[in-house]
Amino acid sequence: MSGYEFTSLPEKVPETQTAFSGGPPQPPPRLPKPIAQDLLDPGGPANRVFIPDYIEVKELAELLGLKSFKIVADALVLRIFKHADELIDFRTAATIAVKHGFIAEKIF
Repeated sequence: MSGYEFTSLPEKVPETQTAFSGGPPQPPPRLPKPIAQDLLDPGGPANRVFIPDYIEVKELAELLGLKSFKIVADALVLRIFKHADELIDFRTAATIAVKHGFIAEKIF
C-alpha cells in the first residue's frame, strides 16, 4: 500500500443540542393600554420642556437628558447640519423633543 491511508468516518456522530432546544422564544411583554386620562393629557409635568425661540444643541440635550451627539444625529435626520455649539430654532427643537417623548412649549 502507498503511504496514504483512508480513515473512515466515525460511526456515531456526537450528540449536540439544536439551536432551538429551549423551545420558541417568548414574545415581548405587551404595553399597558392607554386610559382616557393618557389620551387627554399625554404628557405630565415631568415630560414638558420649555424652549425659547432659539436654543443651543447642547442646551437642548441637557434639557432632554441626552448626549449632544444624539441631538446632532436627530438634526441630521431632519437634514439640518448643526454641531453642539450652534443654535437651532424652536420648531426643530420641538420635533426632536417629541421624538424623545417630551412635549415642547415655547417660552415667550
